[in-house]
Amino acid sequence: MSYSCTEKLWKPIIRPPRHYYQLKDLGNQITMVIDTVTKRTDFEIVNKRKLTLQCSLFEPVRVQDRQHSCMIYLHGNSSSRVEALTILEYLIPYNIAVCGIDLSGSGHSEGVYISLGYYESQDVQSLIDYLRDHKPYITQIGLWGRSMGSVTAILSASQNEDIKVLVCDSPFSNLTLLCKEIATFGYGVPGCCFDCFFCFVKSKIRKEANFNVDDLNVIQIIGNLSSQVSIAFLSANQDQLIPSKHAKQLHCFFKGTKLLKSFDGHHNSKRPNDVMKEVADFVISQLGKQQSDQPQSSRDTKLLLLHNQREKISFQYDEVHPIMTGGQISNNEQNITK
Repeated sequence: MSYSCTEKLWKPIIRPPRHYYQLKDLGNQITMVIDTVTKRTDFEIVNKRKLTLQCSLFEPVRVQDRQHSCMIYLHGNSSSRVEALTILEYLIPYNIAVCGIDLSGSGHSEGVYISLGYYESQDVQSLIDYLRDHKPYITQIGLWGRSMGSVTAILSASQNEDIKVLVCDSPFSNLTLLCKEIATFGYGVPGCCFDCFFCFVKSKIRKEANFNVDDLNVIQIIGNLSSQVSIAFLSANQDQLIPSKHAKQLHCFFKGTKLLKSFDGHHNSKRPNDVMKEVADFVISQLGKQQSDQPQSSRDTKLLLLHNQREKISFQYDEVHPIMTGGQISNNEQNITK
C-alpha cells in the first residue's frame, strides 16, 4: 500500500484542515455584547511541549477589577478560538468572562498535529496557570467545549480537581468506537476488516503524534470524575459525525450534577437560542454554587485589599453604557478602558 494511500487512513484523524482566520474576525477590541461593554485582550502562552498558543480573553469592563468567573471555550477539531464568539452573548452580560484558545495544532497556534483531547488537556492547564498568575480577579474557571473541545474539557477535569463546571457539546464516548462507526457507516468498511485496518491507524498515529488512541476512552474517564463536578451535555439529533448516543452514554455514566439537552441539528449547525440560554443558566447557577461552597483563601483576602485600594481611584464602568453607539465605543472611552 503506497504512502499516499495509507495517509488517507490516519491523517484526517490528527491533521484535519486547519482553520485560517484574521484577527479582525474576533471583532473589535472594545465592543458591546448585548448591553455590556466588553474588552478583548489577546495574549500568548507556552505549553508543556514548548509550543506557543494564541488566546483571547473577553471581559466585561465593569468587572475587570472585581472578582468574577471565566469560562474557557475549547473549539472543535478543525476550528479555532473564533468559535468562542458563539457563547459571548450568553455569559458576558452576567459578568462571566470568556477565554478562547487556539489549541495546539489548530488556528494560529503552533503544532503539527491535533490529538483530540490528549495533549489539548495540557494546553488547558497551561492556560489556567496563566490566568491564575496574570488575572487575579478571575476566581472560578469553567470549561465550555464542543466536539474535540468537549472531550478536552472532560480530560482536563479529570486532571485538575479545581475544574468543577463543564459544558460538553457533542463529545465522543470512545475514540476507537467513533472511528469504527465512521469507517462502517461512512466508508463501508466491513466490521470484520476494521480491527486490522485500525491497528495500522493506531500504530501510525502513535508514531506521528505520540499518543495512544486507546487512552481516549472517555466513558471510563467520566465515570471516575468527582461528583462535585457539574456538566451540561448537548447533542444534535441529526449529527452524523458524532451520533447523539455518545453524549447520552456519557450523561448516563456521569454521577455528578448534570443536564442533557438534545435538539434538532447537525454537528456544526447553530445551536438553538433556547438551548443555549438554558445551558448558560446552568453554568451561572453552578458557578455561583461553587463560589459559595469555597472557603475564603489568602488569595481572596489579598484581592479584597487590592480592590479596596483601587476603589478609591476607579470610576463606575456602568456609566459608560449610555454613550455607546453602534456597538462601538468612542475614542475617549477606549483610553479609559485600556
